[in-house]
Amino acid sequence: MNRGIDKNHHEVSVVVPAYNEEKLLKSCLESLRNQSLEAHEIIVVDNASTDDTAKIAKEYADKVVYEPRKGVAFARQRGFKEAKGDLIASTDADTIVTENWIREIQKSFHKNIVCVYGPVYLADATVFEKYLAKFGFTFFLIASHYLGVPNITGMNFAVSKRAFEHVGGFDLTVKSAEDVTLALKLKKIGKMHFNSKMLVYTSARRLQAGRRDFLTHHALNYLSILFHGKTRGFEDIR
Repeated sequence: MNRGIDKNHHEVSVVVPAYNEEKLLKSCLESLRNQSLEAHEIIVVDNASTDDTAKIAKEYADKVVYEPRKGVAFARQRGFKEAKGDLIASTDADTIVTENWIREIQKSFHKNIVCVYGPVYLADATVFEKYLAKFGFTFFLIASHYLGVPNITGMNFAVSKRAFEHVGGFDLTVKSAEDVTLALKLKKIGKMHFNSKMLVYTSARRLQAGRRDFLTHHALNYLSILFHGKTRGFEDIR
């Protein structure tokens, strides 16, 4: 299996924001190193961690940068600005990507595509929680896509660097859902593509910490952004 960078395709930079993720970061980075097609670079953004996050990151990542402003939007923005590839992929420190993740990202980008995203399954969850993520959340993502309201998740998407820069990157005024607001801006300038083979497994720790609060928070956050329309217009770059 070819593990070299395919020079006939886009170069993919991968950004991983991390805040006190010493327990899970190693598994994430190992999955990124064990790809059927190698990333151009792996960038970890240490978001003012107080544990061994940075130490672990330096063992596996090509670049480790420090972002003192706490918040995932700040961390992602910093990492995306550091990226050199013409495609920038995003995942989280508590997430494991499947072996063909980067290959599927590259295959997904063709004319007019500015962003690609895929399903998110749960790694360490009950049978019910895994079923809910596999079928319920995936159905939600697909339905949202066809309704014209793409709901990319920070742990599993990739964007054209040119498109990302064109829309000004992430909204740094929101505490969360920076991924959703980015999608709303990107869909104004090009096509969004949902790739069911671009699969990742993420930790269920936040869900298990409080199901009702977790689901309510994200549902209200998504609806608020959706109906508030907190994005300005951009010219099409196609």
